[in-house]
Formats: sequence, structure tokens, C-alpha cells
Amino acid sequence: MAGIQLIGIIVALSAIHLTHLYYKRSYFSKKELFFWAGLWCVFMALALFPGSVSPLTGYLGLARPMDLIMILAFIVLFSVTFHNYVMGRTHDRELERLVRTIALRDGRRP
Repeated sequence: MAGIQLIGIIVALSAIHLTHLYYKRSYFSKKELFFWAGLWCVFMALALFPGSVSPLTGYLGLARPMDLIMILAFIVLFSVTFHNYVMGRTHDRELERLVRTIALRDGRRP
């Protein structure tokens, strides 16, 4: 087993443990627990068996399975970053609207 595989397994097991802790603290629903635990199990399987994606890498014209994993990781990273940005802007607008409503309501009091 290569060193990078061992690191991947340790990261996946740690993430599964954290996911379970968040579930126990009621931060995650059961549905979210299964989603994240399943995702981390897939990550661990890819770390253990990187050659399992070789047929897909050959079809896409990539040299190594790690290239595919890195491309997918960047796509997910950029998607999550964009989603977080949009949600932040949405919350900013909602908070501004709420503060404005409260300020106008409180300003009318004698």
C-alpha cells in the first residue's frame, strides 16, 4: 500500500468519524449522515483501489486514474465555492432586508 493510499484512508476514516459526531450532536439528519458517510466510503474505495477508474480514464484520454480524481476534485471544489458565495450573498440580502424592516418598525415607535 502506497503512502498516499494510507493518507487517503486515514482522511476518509476521520471524516466518517466526524460525520458520525455531527449526527450525534444533531447537526446532521439521518439522511445527511448516510450521504456523507457514503461519500467518504467511495473516497476510501478510490484510495484503496485507484485502478478501478482506469477504464473511465482510458475512455476520457487521461494518462492516470489520479488525473481523473484531481479533475473531479477541482470541479467539486469550484462548485462548492460558487454555491457558498451565492448562499452568502443571498443571506446578506435577507439580513439587510430584515434589519431595514426592524429599523423602520422601531423608528415609528413614539
